[in-house]
Amino acid sequence: MDCLANIKFLDALDQPINDLAHQLWVGSSLISDYITLPIGESVWIKRPIGTIIDVKVKSFTSGEYEPKVKIQLIGEKTTFIIRSPKVLLKGMSLSAKDMATGKYIRSTYIVAEGDYLSRIADDNQTTVAELMHLNNLKSDIDIHPQQILKLPVRKAESSTIASNGKSQVTESSQQEKINIIVVQQKDTLPLIAKLTGNSVNEIKKLNGLASDKLNQNQKLKVYARKEVFTIAKTKNENKKPFTPPIVKQDASKNKKNAPTAKVESFVPTSSKVSQRNEKSIAKLHPQVQDKIRKFINDVYTKHQVQLVIVQDYRTYTQQDALYAKGRTASGSVVTNARGGQSNHNFALAVDVFPLWEDGKLHMDVKSDQKNIKILKKIAPIGKGIGLEWGGDWKSIIDNPHFQLKTGKTMAQLRELTESAGGDPLKVKYDIQ
Repeated sequence: MDCLANIKFLDALDQPINDLAHQLWVGSSLISDYITLPIGESVWIKRPIGTIIDVKVKSFTSGEYEPKVKIQLIGEKTTFIIRSPKVLLKGMSLSAKDMATGKYIRSTYIVAEGDYLSRIADDNQTTVAELMHLNNLKSDIDIHPQQILKLPVRKAESSTIASNGKSQVTESSQQEKINIIVVQQKDTLPLIAKLTGNSVNEIKKLNGLASDKLNQNQKLKVYARKEVFTIAKTKNENKKPFTPPIVKQDASKNKKNAPTAKVESFVPTSSKVSQRNEKSIAKLHPQVQDKIRKFINDVYTKHQVQLVIVQDYRTYTQQDALYAKGRTASGSVVTNARGGQSNHNFALAVDVFPLWEDGKLHMDVKSDQKNIKILKKIAPIGKGIGLEWGGDWKSIIDNPHFQLKTGKTMAQLRELTESAGGDPLKVKYDIQ
C-alpha cells in the first residue's frame, strides 16, 4: 500500500514558512528538490507505507542542504507538520540563482472524464459564460473527454489594440516559479503531472520533451503549484491496523541561522469528501449538504468505493439545454425533465459516479454495466439516510442520481422557490 504524503513547514507562531528550499531523500536517492509554497507545503509524494523520508533544509550561510528530520510514512494520505522554533513570517531569503522562473500563459485546458464546465470555470478563475463564448459551445454540457478548451487570459495580463482594431494579447508579466524534481523508477509523466498540478503538455514543453518516455533519476522542471488528490483504496487496505507515525529527530548544527525542525504531529485525511466534491456540495441546499457528505463517507467506509459528484445544482436554462439533447440538439435523450422539473434545479440532488480500481472515472457507454452494479450496491446507504435514488424510478431510470426526500411536488418546489425570491437555497423544508 502506498501513502500519499506532504510536509508542511510552520514557524514558532504557526505561520507557514514560504520559499523554504528543501530536499526529500529516500536513502541515497533524491526524490524531490523543492521550494515551499506560500501555505508552507512541500510537493506531494507517493511512496510505500513505512518508507523513511530524510528532510534536508538549505542553510543560509553555507548554501548546503543539512539533515533536519526523518519521518516514516503512515496512512493512506498524510500531512506531516514540521515546526521551526524561529519566527520566519516572511520566509527564507533566497538569491536569484536559487529560484528558476519562467514566463508562461496558460491558454488551454484538456477536458478529463467526468469534468463539467462549472468546475473547469471555478478551477481556472473564470465563468461558464466566458468559456462557452471562447469555445463556441452551445450549452454548458457541450464538452467531451480530450476536448481542448481555450481559457481566457488572466487579469494580470494586458491587451493592446492593433491598428486594424483587433485585440492582441501581450505576454504576461506574471512569472511562475519552476521547481526541479527527480524521476523515480515507477514514475510516469501523467503521474508527475497529477502530483505537481501541471499538465503533461506543460512539462513536455518546459523540458523540451518529444515523447512521454522518462528515465530514472532524470531531472524535470515543473511549475510550482498546489494540487489536491483523492486516491481510491483497495478492499484489503482498510483491514490494516492504524499506528502513529514514527519520528526520528536530528537537531540542527547551526541553530542561529537555520531552523531546528521538529515533527510535532500529522494530519490524517480520513474523509472521502474530496475538494472537488466539496465544491459541488457547497452549491447544494443547506439541508442536503451534510447528508451528501455522510453518504459519500459511509459508502467508502462500508464498501471502499470512492464516489465523485459529477452533477449538482442546475439552473432552469441548464436543465432545458440538457432536455434538448436527443430532441432538438445532438446526442441521446438523457432526461424527461425541463427547467423547473428536476430536483437539480432546486439544489436538492446530485449525480455520482464511482472511481474504479485505477483511480479514474469511467463514464462511457461500455462502462455502464460495471458502474450500475456498483451504484446498485451502494444505493441502500443513500436511501437509509433520507435520499431518494433515481434507480428506483419507473420512467427513465437514473442510477447515478440521489436527491433529498422533501415530500414536495415539482409545482410546490417551484412555488416555494418563487416565494423565496427565486433563490432555492433560502427555502426551508420540514425534514429531519
